[in-house]
Amino acid sequence: MVKAIASEELERRLLVELGSRVRLGGFVYPLLLVAVALQVDFPGSYFWIFWLGTVLVVLAAIWRTMAANRAAHATTNWRSIREEIRVSSLLLTLLMIGLTSIALAAAPHSDFSRLILFGLISWTALGCNVFAPDLSLAKVFNLVSMVPFAIWCLSVRDEFGWFSALIFGISWLFLWIAAKLANTHLKKMVMTQIQLESQADDLRNARDSAEEASRARTQFLANMSHEIRTPLNGIIGVTDLMLGTELSQEQRELVGIMSQSGNHLLTLVNDLLDLSKINAGKLMIESVEFDVRHLLDETCRPIQLQAESKGLEWHMQIRKEVPQLCLGDPVRVRQVLSNLMSNALKFTDRGGVTLDVGMVDGKHMRFIVEDTGIGIESAKLDGIFEEFEQADRSTTRRFGGTGLGLAISKKLVELMGGRIGVQSAVGQGSVFWFELATSGNRS
Repeated sequence: MVKAIASEELERRLLVELGSRVRLGGFVYPLLLVAVALQVDFPGSYFWIFWLGTVLVVLAAIWRTMAANRAAHATTNWRSIREEIRVSSLLLTLLMIGLTSIALAAAPHSDFSRLILFGLISWTALGCNVFAPDLSLAKVFNLVSMVPFAIWCLSVRDEFGWFSALIFGISWLFLWIAAKLANTHLKKMVMTQIQLESQADDLRNARDSAEEASRARTQFLANMSHEIRTPLNGIIGVTDLMLGTELSQEQRELVGIMSQSGNHLLTLVNDLLDLSKINAGKLMIESVEFDVRHLLDETCRPIQLQAESKGLEWHMQIRKEVPQLCLGDPVRVRQVLSNLMSNALKFTDRGGVTLDVGMVDGKHMRFIVEDTGIGIESAKLDGIFEEFEQADRSTTRRFGGTGLGLAISKKLVELMGGRIGVQSAVGQGSVFWFELATSGNRS
């Protein structure tokens, strides 16, 4: 079935190619006939017969042109259009042959008649190339155009006649071979085009299916993350309340483990929810005025307490050129800062963590988080902001985490029109930075 459809489409496209080739060619014939009429003295009524035939050539050319124009848009009735082109082309050919015969009969031994004979070879060569998309039409055209005149040349019975007949015979053979080769080449080209279009359609369908599956997966992830977070908040709230009641030492330890595990799970669910929203294009970035120093103070206070509990030094420097107020999304800026500083504390066992906030070119605020932790191998830096690629698996198991924090941070920074980067070396700590315009979101 597929082969039959491909074969039918091949024939239809060959018809379109044939139509484009023959569309205006028929109107060259009347010009040739006029040139012949101006050179030949027709006896008796031959003159009027010749001019009547010329008018019929014009009418046949108009018919073929109209059919060729319809062929370009044919979808259902293309076979009948092909027959119209065949019939009109053969009619044109027969008229031309008949009128040429009249011209030769009127001046059988003139130099102009010999010029007409050899001009027929060029005319036939052109026609065979034009009709190459329809091999049967090219074959009939070649026979009708060449054989009668080869026979006529043999009837002349002189050296020129014999020589002309030989030339016509050789030309007929080579033109037929050329038409077959051209037809074969055209079929290969058209079939290749059909196959490429079919493959392109398959790829488009596969892409659409993949995108639809991705959207469905993202929506499912968002829905499930939301559904999981609701009861999880209840569990965490209850465990916190239990920790405020009278419990035995063993009970307090168990409830503490439960609370800690619940908070870790909530962090994972929140990261998954944020990531699904970003990938689905549903995360909205606000542009409101906020107090930079107030935001930094609120964000860094719990980080400072965590650093002190681990015995680490904590430094924050806000340079004087940093404006008091700027436009942006304070919630997302706080989220990125918290991710970077929490990572810095997580991977640092000694030394300290520093936050440096300054300006770049007077228009962009740069946040730099530097630590003295374990550092990152240079081979892993290129993928550090990819999902689930923030560290190797052994490091993730040792220090915990979802593997999503840096990926979310990068996406958030880019949504806010900024950029983010990292410099690090193993054993020498890491420097994470990001820049944002102080005039709000530019995306």
